[in-house]
Amino acid sequence: MMVPTALAQGGISNCCLKITGTKVHRDSLKSYYVEDPSSCTQNAVVFTTIMGRRICASQTNVWTKTSMAYLDGKNWQRIHTTLKQQRH
Repeated sequence: MMVPTALAQGGISNCCLKITGTKVHRDSLKSYYVEDPSSCTQNAVVFTTIMGRRICASQTNVWTKTSMAYLDGKNWQRIHTTLKQQRH
């Protein structure tokens, strides 16, 4: 289940309307960002899937934390592999 987002006050960014317990396979995740607590009421992490769907997850959820770490590691590996290739 994907969760809708709404414009924050002032229309600057999109905010999660509610948190979902939806878990998708990590290989389906493309990126994430943590919502700005000064403009959004939920304490959420928003994952974007490779299909472009957004999932609003709780920052305290174990699946959220491990998925963030997975994406951070995947991005770190991709960046360092690219840097190595550029040096050669």
